[in-house]
Amino acid sequence: MKIVYCVGSLRNKGGMEKVLANKTSYFVNNNNYEITIITQDQNRYPLCYKFDKKINFHDVKISELNKRTIRGFTFLKNIYTLRKVYQSIFDEVKPDIIINCERGYLDFVIPFVSKPIPKIREFHFSKEAVSVHASLMKSKEAKKHLFMYFFIFKMFNKYDYLALLTKRDQLNGKYKTKTVVIPNMMSTELPREIAKLETTNVISVGSMHDNRKGFDTQIKLWVEISKKHPKWILNIFGSGKEMDSLKKLVNRLELNKNVILHGNSNTMEKHYLNSSIFLFTSKAEGLPMVLIEAQSYGIPCVSFDCPTGPSDIITDSINGYVVNQNDIISLEEKLIELIENKELRKKMGKKAREKSEQYTPENISKLWVNLFNKITNVN
Repeated sequence: MKIVYCVGSLRNKGGMEKVLANKTSYFVNNNNYEITIITQDQNRYPLCYKFDKKINFHDVKISELNKRTIRGFTFLKNIYTLRKVYQSIFDEVKPDIIINCERGYLDFVIPFVSKPIPKIREFHFSKEAVSVHASLMKSKEAKKHLFMYFFIFKMFNKYDYLALLTKRDQLNGKYKTKTVVIPNMMSTELPREIAKLETTNVISVGSMHDNRKGFDTQIKLWVEISKKHPKWILNIFGSGKEMDSLKKLVNRLELNKNVILHGNSNTMEKHYLNSSIFLFTSKAEGLPMVLIEAQSYGIPCVSFDCPTGPSDIITDSINGYVVNQNDIISLEEKLIELIENKELRKKMGKKAREKSEQYTPENISKLWVNLFNKITNVN
């Protein structure tokens, strides 16, 4: 089977890019698929993640195309030109399935070329999360964001299948095309070692590019936690433009000994193994892989039930706790419950490890294979 993935570029590290590297590398080695990845503007930039050598790459070089052909033309003219470019590539590759992973121009291009070939649109966010994310932006930027997604959601109807990350998005999104829920897969199989859950460390991981992860909420929460349990440390890993303001907040609240901002780390396995609880306070997600990653190390998670993902990953009171979004009181209560009860941590940690097995490459790849077989047989 020949499968083509269409993306903007693979220059910068991100969730979608990492998942694409994981699953395409798995497919070419375990399912004998022939994979081609078409980028819009990779140019000579190195790939952000390691992709298997068996994978074929084709770069459209849209920046050069703009200079030669479509500079100064309207949005519609750009789309028309790109449709011809992608059509010629598909004619050459002759794929059995075309998958679009990228929002933007591609949603106005891919559904309208090589129409007999079945097409899948991967959505790496959720409809609820789009609205929440817009609420965190400045007014002008938010309007532009929602205006763009208004048309992108209409384009979703042009695909044969829409691959969603969570059941919540499938139920609440009210999509008009066929949908299937396929979560992102973990980078590798389950870690061999799990956390002992005996340290006084709580861990949180995420980007600080904006305040979507809610790290300021965690820091403010730690004022009360540190009063009741002064030995417990909140360790936050990640970086971005919000890091300076978070450091100032830690200093202002005099939490330097109780909250540590570590920045990025290349040894996350060590930090997970040295933690007893994972704390998650994001405002909007597609499917937060850090929760799955923490569970794979046998760590119970305490999380807000943001749109979307936590309620799919965490079974409340079984392998962790999910509380209503922005319910700080309940978040603190559940966190303290795990801090004070080591046996409960270990019981939930064991169940968390079991839940993470659902997201291994072997199990998630089966869902994709079933969809590929179904969509090619139907067509």
